[in-house]
Formats: sequence, structure tokens, C-alpha cells
Amino acid sequence: MLRHANFLHLLSSTARFRDDCRGNISVLFSIVAIPALALVGASIDYTRSTGMYAQAQAAADAAVLAAGAQAGATQAARQTIATSTANAYFGAGASKLSMTVTETDVSPGLYQVTITGSMPTLVSRVMGQSRMQFSVTSRATSNGVSNTKPLEMALALDNTGSMSNNMADLKAAANTLVDTVMGSGGGAARVSVVPYVAAVNPGLTDATSVASYIDTDMSNPFNGIWQRGAWLTYGKPCGTPYWGPPSGGGGGGGGGAGTGGTGDARDIIDILKPIRHLAMELFGVSSAHAADVTPNTIAPLTTTTWTSPQSGKTYTIPSGFQTVGKDIWGQYSTGGCDWLANPGTVSHYELFKRVKNPAGGTVSWKGCVEARLSKTEQQWVNSNWGWGLTATKDYDINEDAPTTSDKASLYVPYFAPDEPDYSPYTWGYVAPGAFVSSTQSGFHNNYLKDGGYLSASDQGSIPSTWNWTQLGQFDWGGGQYLLKYDGKTNAAIIQETPDANGYTYGPNMGCPDPILRLTNVKADVTAKINNLKYWQSGGTIISEGLAWAWRTLSPNKPFADGKAYNTTGLQKVIVLMTDGVNELIDNANNASGYNSAHVSDYSSYGYLGGARLWSANNIQTYSGFQTLMDNRLTAACDAAKNAGVIIYTVVFNHTGYLTSSQQSAAQNLLKSCASKSSYSYVATDSATLQSAFSAIAVSATSGTLRLVK
Repeated sequence: MLRHANFLHLLSSTARFRDDCRGNISVLFSIVAIPALALVGASIDYTRSTGMYAQAQAAADAAVLAAGAQAGATQAARQTIATSTANAYFGAGASKLSMTVTETDVSPGLYQVTITGSMPTLVSRVMGQSRMQFSVTSRATSNGVSNTKPLEMALALDNTGSMSNNMADLKAAANTLVDTVMGSGGGAARVSVVPYVAAVNPGLTDATSVASYIDTDMSNPFNGIWQRGAWLTYGKPCGTPYWGPPSGGGGGGGGGAGTGGTGDARDIIDILKPIRHLAMELFGVSSAHAADVTPNTIAPLTTTTWTSPQSGKTYTIPSGFQTVGKDIWGQYSTGGCDWLANPGTVSHYELFKRVKNPAGGTVSWKGCVEARLSKTEQQWVNSNWGWGLTATKDYDINEDAPTTSDKASLYVPYFAPDEPDYSPYTWGYVAPGAFVSSTQSGFHNNYLKDGGYLSASDQGSIPSTWNWTQLGQFDWGGGQYLLKYDGKTNAAIIQETPDANGYTYGPNMGCPDPILRLTNVKADVTAKINNLKYWQSGGTIISEGLAWAWRTLSPNKPFADGKAYNTTGLQKVIVLMTDGVNELIDNANNASGYNSAHVSDYSSYGYLGGARLWSANNIQTYSGFQTLMDNRLTAACDAAKNAGVIIYTVVFNHTGYLTSSQQSAAQNLLKSCASKSSYSYVATDSATLQSAFSAIAVSATSGTLRLVK
């Protein structure tokens, strides 16, 4: 390309000759002739350079299209292709142009070729200008996103504690993808970000969403199931409960799994079975109570009296709480005692209002929800608890809108219970507070005093006049006490964003930051990615991440942000990334003993030893939980793919986390989830993670390679 500076240089040279008046007439004539000739020569060379510029631009266009067509090749290979194409365009004349061809991968799917060189001049060389410089640039992209081909993409990103050392890698890779997909400002590409751990936070905390999509009154049979019907304490006249001979299935409340134990959660369930019958099983409670709310636990309490038909003893009970008469199911069935039990109706949403933070403020529901019910779970509660659920849809893994007309479709607020004030190792008292990893440690989420006897000035929450034995200073059943949510006792610790060790505490324990709904504002997407954190508690439930990613793309409520599936040219894409396997975190690192009701951390499926997993799904082990969740992920992936969603998967096998067998299993699981086997990627470090996300970006936005500059 002839630069204006070259032409102006020629004009300035003739001007110097024009201004020199010291010569004779012939000299004057020469002075006049020289600039005239220079102007003519410059005009000729300018015309030639214009043609050369056009040829060079055409060569750059051809070179960038040829290089960009080899998206799967290395950059070095594309450089060779671009150089060969440009040289071939000029043929034998290329050697006279001193060309340099540079191919650059600006970003995934965006390629650039720059050609610089110079052409020999014809006339201008007599004025000292032997060559004219030129430089041209051409860009091509395979990004097929446009108003006629819109893209909706959900990023489901694993934010569990195992990612603690690799969050920067994840952010960099995700931002690379977003740069390619959204370009410089969004438009036809919209992206959502779904951080997931053992739960997901859809952020449905506004009044309209709560009224329309959230189960606030125990419409769901597993809402509050950890507290509902739990036995609190026995009558004073009883003395000490006696469960009968060991052969009779008894066993006290203390100690571990015992000799011959299976080493799984069944041991603790068997040990605690006499105390852990559920209200719906014991008292015949059915769905008729669905409109009730949690009985009051905030002073002043209203009370009633109850006389046990079995023992003839009289007790005071808080209104709405339940009782179990002495051995009403046969000898030793209640240890020979009358029992006070929690209500048959408990709403997680209400419990938040009864928890105070250390400063005395009310703790708010952060927005995490539990997994909705599968058909199997609905059928089980219908058969065993007398509920009348439709049991026709797997709500846990689908995108169907929540409606008040189908109670199983509503989302239950996630409420992580306060855990007992003792060590599962020593059975010694552990005051509520931050978890300390040691053999003397308590449970991960002990944030509130259980309410038992502590001292002469703090004698617990059961008044002596009620005729019930006071709750113990510490008790393995303390995690289920409902009376401790009294709306006045300040929690010892509430931590809703990860501390230096990644831990959180309180009813929002393990609840990650809210998802970012579909948006075409690139700055919002990158800000969300850059603010991601790792969360140490709970575990990993990949199916919840996948299901909520799908829901962000769906045209159905609760978001309804996605376009209709039959929109012309529309592409819906999920990018599912995980670094591990489906798992629950062992609570207090006591997996070998299982001597606690709180065997695992709490999750969107409750505790490992809870009724939902143990009873409805027949899951008693961590390996059994993994199998169940693997199956739920496969079902969720299949449902989304059947709806027309394209799924890419990335397994990040960073060194030292997964065993070789776990790596193989994770890769096979995620490969079966992806829409094509080629859409499933394995990364082992920062570079390969970046490469995987880049390849997904190119694939998801690929269209006909076209020039853009």
C-alpha cells in the first residue's frame, strides 16, 4: 500500500528546488521540470501501488480463509497454510515483494492474516524512493451466532472444595469461552452461569417467586423431614429407657457401629431405629396436614396437657408437638417410656425466621433449594405415607414449571440443620462454633446450642414442670431438636460465604452464590465468573448442576428466559464441567464409625441417613449414593438432549484428586452425557482446560467461515 508520507516527501523535495533562486534560466527550467517529472512519476507509482494493495488484500483474504478452514490444526500449521496461500496468489512475482505473512489466532474461531511488504518503484526511484511499503490485514471467523442463528448457552461449573487450588484456571478457561461466544458485546448470544456443589441457588427469593414456586407450607413430603416427628425426650417417671435384650433389636443411643457392623449408614440407622421412627409412619400423618405451618417454638409457648393412656402419667406439651405412649407397639418398642416428639409438620421456610445470627439479626433464606421429587420417590411416599402425589414426572431432573396444583413440582427451601453439641469420636461436649479438624472435633455445622442442660443458670429448654426429662447437655439426637429454633438464642457462628478454609456455617451452609440468568451483557457474565468461589461443605451433585443449567435455558417457569425450542435457527447449549464424582462429604471425617445420626454433610437430598435417601431410595452407603446420583445425571442428560439441548462436558482430572478408577468412571459418565463423544473433553491441567473450553466455544458457535475484516 502506498503511504501518503511517501507522496508528500516527493512534493517537499520539488518545493526545495522551486525555492532555490541562485541559478540561471536553464537552472530555473530544470528546477521547474524536475518537480513536474516527480509528480508524473509519483502518479504512475501511486497507481501501481493501488493495484498492488488490492492484490495484497485479496491474497490476505485467501490466506485467512485457507488457514481458518483448518480449525483443528495447530497455529504453526495455519501459519504455513497462510504463507503458502499468499505466495501462490502472487506466483513468481512474490519474490520481488519482500513479503512477510503473519497468521494470528485472535481468539478461538477468529483468525487474522497480516501481509507486509514493499514493491519496487519505476519513476520515483530517481528521486531516491526505490520501494513503496504496503500492509494489509484480513480477519475471518467461524462464529455462526447472529440474529437469525441465536445461541443460548448455560455454563454449569463445579465450585466444590476440590477446586480450591484451581479456581483461577476455571475462571480463565470460562472467560475464554465467553469471549468467543459473546464477542465484544453480546447481542444474539446469551449466557447463564450456574455454580453448583451439593446444592444450587436459583435465587428465587423475591416475593412473587416464593408465592408461586417455593414450598413454604410442607406441600412436599420431605420438607422438614429431618425434624418432623423426631423423639425429643422421655418422661421423668420412666427413669432410663430400656430397649430389651440385644437379640430383640435394641441398642442404646451411645457407641458406634459395634462388632460385626457393615461399615455403612445402615449400622447407625439400626442403632437409632427405636428413636428415629418418622411421624408419618408412627402417627398416621398424611397429606391432609399440608396446609399447616410449623407449630410455634418462639416464647411465649402455648401448651396443653396430655395423659398417656399406656402409663397413666400426665405431661405438659407445647401446642402442636406430638407424643408417643409407652410401648404402644409392643414390649420394648419405646424403651418402657412415654416420649415427647416434634410436630408432624415442619416448614424449612419458617425455620429461617427462628434462627438469629451472633449479632441478634434474623437469618434469611439465601435461595438454595433441595432436589425435586423423582417418580420413584413420589410413588414411595404415596404407598408408605398415604400422600396423593401424581407420580407421573421425574421433577428432579426435568424442566417442568413448578405449579401449586402439583405439590411435587414445587421447590423446597434448603435448610441445613444445626448439628449436635458433641464429638462423634469421644462423645464429649463440643460447644457450637467453627469446625476444627482433629480427633476431638465435633460436626461440621454446629452453629446453635441444642437447648439441653448446661449449668444451674442454663437448665435447658424443657421446664421441670412439664414432667419430661431435661434434654442432655449433649445428645446424638440434638440435631433434630426443634425447640432450639426459638427465635431468641443467638447462633454461635453464621458464615454464608466461605472462610479461609472454604467452610460455611448456619442453615445456608454449603449454599453457593446465586446463578446468573440468561443475559447478553458480557460484562455481567465475566463478572459472575470472576467472582466464583469454592465451597468446602456438602459434596458434589452433578445432576443438580445440569438440571438447573437446563432450566435457565427453558421457556418454562420459574425463569422462562429461554426462547421456544422451535425458534428458527436457535441453538441451546449446556457446558457441564466437573472435577470429580458424585459424592457426599463425610461429616467430621468419621466414615469408619457411623456412630452419628449426621453421617454425612447435608445436601439437596438431605443426609445420607435421612428418610429420603435411606427409605425412599433404599440408599445406605456412600457408594450407593454415588450410583443413584450417576443414574440421575444420566437421566437428566437424556431428558435435556431429547428436548433438543446440545451438551458438552469437561472432566478436569487435576493431579492427586481422583484415583485412576474414579477418573475412568467420571470420563465414561460424562461422555455418555455429552451429545456426541467428540463433545466430551478431559483436561489435566490449566492448559488443557483452556484448550477444552476454547474448542467448545468454536464448536458451539461454528458456522460457515466468513470474512469480517
